[in-house]
Amino acid sequence: MLVFLALFAAIFGYFLVIGIRQTEERLVERSSAASQVVSTNAFWIAELAQQTLRRVDAALGPTMSGNADDLGPVLEGLPLLTEVYIIDAQANTIYATVPGANNVSVADRDYFIAVKAGAPFYTSPLLVSRLTGDRIFVFSKRVQRDGAFAGAIMVSFPESLLEELWRNLDFENTSTISLVRDDGQLIARYPPSEEPMDLSGLPLFTQYLPDAEVGTYNSGSSPVDGIARTVSYRRVPGTDIIALASVGSSQVWAGFNGAVTAVFIIVSPIILGLVLGCAWIVRLLYRDAAQARALHASVEANTMLFREIHHRVKNNLQSVQSLVRMQDIPQAAKLDLQSRFAAMAAMHQHIYQHDRYADIDAHEFIPAVVEEVMVAYGANAVVDYDVDHIPVDRDHATPLALLLSELVTNACKYAFAEDQPGTVTIVLAEGKNGRATLTVSDNGQGIDPDRTTGGSMGMRLIKGVVAQMDGTYEFRSAGGTVFEADIALSTEARNG
Repeated sequence: MLVFLALFAAIFGYFLVIGIRQTEERLVERSSAASQVVSTNAFWIAELAQQTLRRVDAALGPTMSGNADDLGPVLEGLPLLTEVYIIDAQANTIYATVPGANNVSVADRDYFIAVKAGAPFYTSPLLVSRLTGDRIFVFSKRVQRDGAFAGAIMVSFPESLLEELWRNLDFENTSTISLVRDDGQLIARYPPSEEPMDLSGLPLFTQYLPDAEVGTYNSGSSPVDGIARTVSYRRVPGTDIIALASVGSSQVWAGFNGAVTAVFIIVSPIILGLVLGCAWIVRLLYRDAAQARALHASVEANTMLFREIHHRVKNNLQSVQSLVRMQDIPQAAKLDLQSRFAAMAAMHQHIYQHDRYADIDAHEFIPAVVEEVMVAYGANAVVDYDVDHIPVDRDHATPLALLLSELVTNACKYAFAEDQPGTVTIVLAEGKNGRATLTVSDNGQGIDPDRTTGGSMGMRLIKGVVAQMDGTYEFRSAGGTVFEADIALSTEARNG
């Protein structure tokens, strides 16, 4: 009997551990995938804000007249409930899309004080609008004329902007998504908190974020509502924003505990006799087969969820491409934006078409991204590939796609005269310790040294994404332009 009891305890403990591990993995996978979607959307919100601020500054002209006829075309196509304000150096309203803005002073708002003090751009925490009473967050830009502070431009977004994204993720009511500034100030949350919050004292900022810019941890009690959640965080590239996706774990664990309790109640009487114990063991074998089938169904459901998320992100990026094509901006800038969006869309399409969510094969991934960029740019060049079969994990796929987009776009833009045919060669060779050497070259007219050391958006993006992949790079001329970089394509290689 003692042997039977020991066998029972061992088997029960084994299945308990397996169940706990599988439940934890499902929570982590779901929150991590959602945080990537939130990060992508936050990046485009910040990018939209900065582009709008720059265009408004340009449309104001040297006198900052705030003429509605000049500003109207610039503001077309902004999301619903997005508002724009222009104020002078004394915080007087020059122009606003909200009636009554002249009656409210923003001289004491941080988004005005910061740019007045010299900050070129500023991202506000969650605020309550003094005009409408709505909960908003604001991006502001310093305006200078003749080298002196002349005022500020602000773009505000409603916190409710996150609601549609939350619904697309198919979250339960206990799960949340949030945008937080890297100093801990809450920017936006859905479902919303009762008031703005300072989260800088939480483990996210004191323990996890200093060690890694992407990660997942368990929160036993939310500071907002006290609910236990599995939290995935991700720093939004090029911004001071941290994207969070928190999956409520209390209901999941309650269901798991209920199942464990039910099993224990069912099998406990069986240990009173050896015969009934044998019957219990047979029952466990059947239950194990049912769990295997349930696990397989769960894996299939998760695969469909990941596929749908990437499909929706790809469609959203294609929608943004369409919006860019309709914008009244210089053709060169429009082509640059379209090529970047095409690279991102191609990445997500490749991931969901191949059902590769942990890592993807660079041999297939790189041509898929580059061909979409060439189509988006409308280039007349031929691309030759020599790409090894190297796995690229999900944290490095995005920076690699953006890097390829910039390099191929630059080759099409600068290497060849208009409509002149040429060849772009892309080589990815596997190196030591999980690293790789990426070489992108063309047979064009060579590179201008001043352009590689300049501060253009493209060069800053190249520098940023190479840094994300813990890499180094150089440009040189050798019968055309040659870009060569030593990069990591996995987290293990970057930390190795």
